[in-house]
Amino acid sequence: MKEVPHLAEAFAQVLQEARVHARLSQQELACEVECARSFISFLETRDHLPSLNAFLVLARALDVPSGEFLARLEARLAPLEEC
Repeated sequence: MKEVPHLAEAFAQVLQEARVHARLSQQELACEVECARSFISFLETRDHLPSLNAFLVLARALDVPSGEFLARLEARLAPLEEC
């Protein structure tokens, strides 16, 4: 399947912005979603993309509706794809 260019970069930015807005450290978010802090770090440094389950769990933990999270992601992708 074809990959979306810059998806990991856009996801990392949206996730980090939402986490900072929620005033959570990586460790606090990791505890909330019951994963290792390193997993959050990998997502924020563009090393991994989450599964659909992880995406939904993260969005809920950050109190961001999944549709809004996706809209933010799409908005972040647009300028990156122009480069």
